[in-house]
Amino acid sequence: MKHLFVLLSLISLLSSCSENQTNQEPMTTVANDITESNVQAQPVIEYVWHKKGANFSEDALNAAIDQWNALIDQGEYQIQFANILMADQPNEDMDFMWSILWDSMAARNAGWQYWQQNQESQWQSMTSELLTYSEEHAYAFAPTVQRSASAESDSKSFRAQYAFCNFNDGYSQVDLAQFQTAYHAWIDAYERDNGPTGYWYVDLAPQFESEASSDFVWLHLWADLDEQTTGMTDFGQSPLAAQVAAMSTCQNYDFTGQGIRG
Repeated sequence: MKHLFVLLSLISLLSSCSENQTNQEPMTTVANDITESNVQAQPVIEYVWHKKGANFSEDALNAAIDQWNALIDQGEYQIQFANILMADQPNEDMDFMWSILWDSMAARNAGWQYWQQNQESQWQSMTSELLTYSEEHAYAFAPTVQRSASAESDSKSFRAQYAFCNFNDGYSQVDLAQFQTAYHAWIDAYERDNGPTGYWYVDLAPQFESEASSDFVWLHLWADLDEQTTGMTDFGQSPLAAQVAAMSTCQNYDFTGQGIRG
């Protein structure tokens, strides 16, 4: 998880620079309608849904990852990092996600254009029996780090949970800000009692339109399953668990992540 630690710090730095330079609100328009001037310094993280093919295996996926990295090295674009995220509960649309951090939405659009014109057909011939994907199910978010890990890890694996939340009646962003203040104090106390952790959380602002919009989206990250289970159990026994349940209704999606680039 060491590379994730460094690169999420980079996200935080780049996002801060963007706010200082442009003083603009986070982007909320459709990706294709965003101009380069609006996103010059705002990194975006993109999640591309994938389905397993008939001949899928972990060994075959690992070999394909090496081939993918070779293609990226040859391409005329840059990717800051990439992860594979295996869903705990896969569905008919997605078994796993390929996540990519781009410097900006403009870099993302240019990267996809180059990929489709020069590399996608080769990749598809390499992986036709292994996996399938479509840009139709590629979702970009503007990330803002809310809490950084207090402990660093050399592992490339991690746990992730995505929480898509809507406010319950009578609640708003004001209540969310108050909850976050209390939540940070709870994490501080938890880490004083239990020692440093690999826990992060990141606010994700969608860069696409959706029929089922969320009032806020949080990405929670832990070093491993034990850390996730222990932390969530302790939080569930705290008064804040009832507070957040009264404030919002969330759909949570859990994944096991593996760093593959960066």
